[in-house]
Amino acid sequence: MENGVRQLTEQDLSVLSTTKQVEYGAVGMTEDGRRFRYVSFGGTSTIAPGLVVVAPTITNTTAGYQGLTITAVGTGGQVTANLAAGSTQIVLTNSGGTAVTADQFAEGYLDIIVGGAASDTGHYTYRVRGNQAAAASSSATFTVYLAQTDSFRNTTALVAGTDTASLTLSEFQTVNTSTTAALPVGVTIMPVPNTATVTNYGWVQTYGPTTVLNDAGGTITVGGAFGQSVTTAGNVVAATASTHPIIGVTRVAISASNAGPADLRIG
Repeated sequence: MENGVRQLTEQDLSVLSTTKQVEYGAVGMTEDGRRFRYVSFGGTSTIAPGLVVVAPTITNTTAGYQGLTITAVGTGGQVTANLAAGSTQIVLTNSGGTAVTADQFAEGYLDIIVGGAASDTGHYTYRVRGNQAAAASSSATFTVYLAQTDSFRNTTALVAGTDTASLTLSEFQTVNTSTTAALPVGVTIMPVPNTATVTNYGWVQTYGPTTVLNDAGGTITVGGAFGQSVTTAGNVVAATASTHPIIGVTRVAISASNAGPADLRIG
């Protein structure tokens, strides 16, 4: 496999690994134009092939990762330079709900909201290289390090205690089937035997010809758009604009509780 868009073979697609081989979200393509993304799989049971998997849920404010306070200069190792444009690190204060583990957000994202979410006057998103650990305490602080190619683009210095920060995992980390509406990231292409002690890494398909499994809600017509089912995990359902956004189009009519050929259009 190569850097950039990787040229994948059928053998590449058939390999699961218990160690991470490339970055989350790496893009791969087979010679026929099908596209794939590299993910880690969540859960502790086998995920069947041909199922829609979605991104992990973004942890809300009460659990400690959204709307975090930018730590004051002089606390937790925060220095004035961290708040200026061009900085590649910043110290944040945990909200106290949940501990932060070391490098938990590596390859995820840091959102800086100038003025805070309720008074947003500008916001920036950066990729995370890693982070320090922090206890589940409202006084615990930790440093977040930006990816090597990123640096803060804010035109004026960030204001500790006013501007806020939020952290999210990569959408390609710990993907799983779900009946909760979420961000679809791909369709599994082989059985994934996760257990309580084993996490697998591999590829999911995001674009091109595949087979999907319709839920019990009714037939999806030929040429019909489909989205994530929230009735049966991993299944699809006829798309609707607000509750089942389009992730692909059928190539035949697919009856309820049946599988059929389709074309993915996730990305």
